[in-house]
Amino acid sequence: VLEVQMTSEDEYIYFDFVDPHEIYDYVVVVDAGHGGNVPGATKQGVYEKDLNLDIVLELKKLFDRTDKNIGVYYTRTDDSNPSFENRVGLANDSEADLFLSVHNNSTASGRMSSINGTEVMYEGGDTTGESKSFSTLCLVHLLNELGSKSKGTVVGDEVYI
Repeated sequence: VLEVQMTSEDEYIYFDFVDPHEIYDYVVVVDAGHGGNVPGATKQGVYEKDLNLDIVLELKKLFDRTDKNIGVYYTRTDDSNPSFENRVGLANDSEADLFLSVHNNSTASGRMSSINGTEVMYEGGDTTGESKSFSTLCLVHLLNELGSKSKGTVVGDEVYI
């Protein structure tokens, strides 16, 4: 993953391809889970892929308005379905400071349930503790905004993303 920096001198224009970290203070990759022909959880005619994309597009509006020097890359901004390898590859290739993947789960049976709430996964193998701290911060803000029940923070190391 490279960014283009354009400079000009006299009648010449130069394009340099540089590491995003040379331009931005932070690099973030945001993933709208599922997409395309993979709808994810489906409940009452609502597809998870659409909810995930709607949330990410709202998040994009916030990033677009910020005055912070953050480079944000999105795995998808339409109804496509990048492979797991491409999703994770974007985060790894950009050496992202943060990888955020948005999902909305349902019960395995697909039936209505009284089990509900918000949980945030983090990297259990992170020895710095930053992943868990960030997941806790996200959970607190999500609970405040959504008014949902907390299902806590959960180690997500078993999940590909």
